[in-house]
Parts: sequence; C-alpha cells; structure tokens
Amino acid sequence: MSQTKRLVLLTGAALGVCAAGAAQAATSTDEVRAIVAEMMADAETRSSLLAGGDAGHDGKFFIAGDGFRLNVGGQIQFRYIMNFRDDENPGDDFSNGFQTRRTKLDFNGAINRNWDFRVLAGFDRGDDGGSGGGFNLEQAWVRYNFDGGMKLRWGQFKLPMLREELVESSRQLAVERSIMNEAFTQDRSQGIELAAQYDAWRWAVAFSDGLDSENTDFNGPGGSGIPFVVAGEAEYALTGRVEFLFDGQWKDFEDFTAQKGQDFGFMLGAAIHWQQSTQTPTPTDVDVDTLQFTVDASLEGDGWNLFGAFVYRWQEQSALGMSDTDLSDFGAVIQGGWRFAENTEVFVRWDAIFADEDRFGGGEDNFNFLTVGLNHYYAGHAAKASVDLVWSFQDTSNLVSSGFLPNTGVGLLGDSEENEVAIRLQFQLLF
Repeated sequence: MSQTKRLVLLTGAALGVCAAGAAQAATSTDEVRAIVAEMMADAETRSSLLAGGDAGHDGKFFIAGDGFRLNVGGQIQFRYIMNFRDDENPGDDFSNGFQTRRTKLDFNGAINRNWDFRVLAGFDRGDDGGSGGGFNLEQAWVRYNFDGGMKLRWGQFKLPMLREELVESSRQLAVERSIMNEAFTQDRSQGIELAAQYDAWRWAVAFSDGLDSENTDFNGPGGSGIPFVVAGEAEYALTGRVEFLFDGQWKDFEDFTAQKGQDFGFMLGAAIHWQQSTQTPTPTDVDVDTLQFTVDASLEGDGWNLFGAFVYRWQEQSALGMSDTDLSDFGAVIQGGWRFAENTEVFVRWDAIFADEDRFGGGEDNFNFLTVGLNHYYAGHAAKASVDLVWSFQDTSNLVSSGFLPNTGVGLLGDSEENEVAIRLQFQLLF
C-alpha cells in the first residue's frame, strides 16, 4: 500500500478516535489500536481485490475490467560488440563499442473473448547512419477469434514463414538470429491472416503486401536493391505455413531453450511464399517474381534443444527488351543448446548462405558462419545475460559491395579476407 494511502487511513482513524473520545472518554489505548489495525486490514484487503480485478501485475502489468484487458510490457537489449577483421582490410581491423540493440514497448490485450489486439513499437538504434532514437511501428493488428479455434487478423504482423523469425527476439538461443535468417527473412508485412490451432497441428495463410514491407503505403516502391533481401511493396503476396506437433506442448516451442526436467517435444514445420513485384509503366522497371520455401524441425528435452531449417528461394527477373534471369539461392541453419546447470546454457550454431553462381558475377558466393556462446538466466528470459562469438569463414566482399553487409544488428561488418570474428555480450530485461 502506498504511503499516501496509509496517511489517509491513519488520519481517518485519528479523526474517528477523536470523535469516539468526545463521546466516550473511557476508550482505552488498546481499543484504539485494535480499531486502527482493523481498518488497516480492511484497506489491505480492498487494495488486493483492486489489483486482482482492475489493475496490477500477474506476470504482466495490466489494466482490466468488464472483459477488457490491456497488457503493457517492454524489452531492453544492451550489448557490447568487438569486431575483428583482417589487417589488410581497407577499414579498421578492430571495431568495438556499446549498442542498444532493441528497446521496445508492447501494448496488447483483448476487449472480450473474441477480440484481441497488439501494438508493438521500438526505438531506432541509428544503424542507417542517422542519430537514432526514433520511435518506429513494428506490429499493429486486430484479431477476431472464432468459436472452434480459427482466428482472423489484419494489420501489420510477421508473415507465417521462417520459424526463426517467428520466435520473438527476446526468446532466441543466441544473442541474435542467424545471418541466414537475415538474408531470407519475411520480417513484417501488412495484410490479412487466417489461422487455426489444434492439439496436434496448426496452420496459417496470409494475403499481404509481401516480404519485409512494413510501414509502406499501398502505392509505395518495391525492391530493396540488395541481393537476398526482398523488401518493399509487392503487387500481391500469398504465404502459408503448417506445423505438426508430434510430442510435447505448443508452449514449449515459443522459444529455443529447454529447462531441466522438461519433457520431450518434437515439432515439424513447413511454409511456402509467392509474391509478384509492383507493376508500373516505367520501361526501366525490373519485374521480379519470388518463390520461397522452407522446412524446419525442432526438438527439445531435459535441458537440451535442437533446431534445424532449410530455405530455398527462386526469383525470376525480367525487364523490357531483356531476357529473363532465373536465380536460385539456398540457406540452412542448425543450432543446439544444453543446460549444464539449472540456469546456465551453452549453445552452438552453424548457418550458411549458398547464393546462385550468377548472383554476383564472380567471386565468393557461398558463406558459412559459426556461432558459439553461453546464456545465464537470472529470471528466465526476463533477465538474461549472454555472450557469443560469431566466426565468418569466407571472404564477404561480395556481401559488402551488394549492400547486405555491414549489418550491425548481427555484428558483422564484412571483410575482403577470410575469418572475420565478432564477440557479442548482451544483457536482456523484459518488463
């Protein structure tokens, strides 16, 4: 109970005592104390009932009443990064410093059992060369929950494609998602999604503006100009994902870790996406059709976890007066972790990008990355310290010249030689 409430109660009690004293001067000190104690106990009970029904914290800060509930939360990820590159690199061979990777505010809840919503926004870290600190919308959607388990939502959300991207950034195994995921990610889009979940399987289909088209207008430009990265407004896009739960519980796969004593769980997933780029009358436009497919497997047990995914992307590019160009790119990731203590976990991950041999017109087109690290959970994901090392094996100058690197989010800046290394230390707090 707050100090103000206590003062009000004590003042009220004092007034009551004074009035009682005027009427009956024989009231004893013990009786006065009993009256005050009874009033304080009653106020404590009322305060507890208020927290349980209208506002409080039950794992989330909330305001609720008459079927309505608003949850308010947030995320802070603070890092220190050290990047080591070859001495012959034209830039600095050592870069280091602090980074506020993610600072987010999350508002979500429901107005009744059928309608729920979410608005998620984050502060820009300035990775585009700006000063940073701007407040950017990430997700904003409304959902209607039908009887029987089917759900329909519309707004801005993550398309049902890569599982690694669908798992929240606060619940990853490593400090950051894989570099492969950065290349093939669906990220967020504006659209409509129909989904359903049952005991052993669930599915989702979406009609949207395309991969990584968040915060775009309906007549906005399409294309990122960066190999692998499909972004911006599409003419139309269709996405579908299905998952099969062979053992365990759905909530076990909301993250990539497994606690000691957790039962065995096994889930398989697959997704497909098709989109066509925007069509304009400009003769110099390059039309791009994109087909992407992924399969993934997730296993968890008593303190251990294993995840693997394969991604294939086919693109056909056509321009007026030129022959069509077909490109096929592949990606893969395998990661696993083990809790050797109750709250301490080691992990390892390999991921790779296998670009089409015509993607860059020469030079290296296969890129392999190794990540090893450790997590310590002070309060689950709500308070977690992590450290890992990312090792880039190949010359990544093609990724630099194409604009894919540098990527300060993953900590890699690109190197004209082999063996770039980034060490990332992070503390995460959820509230």
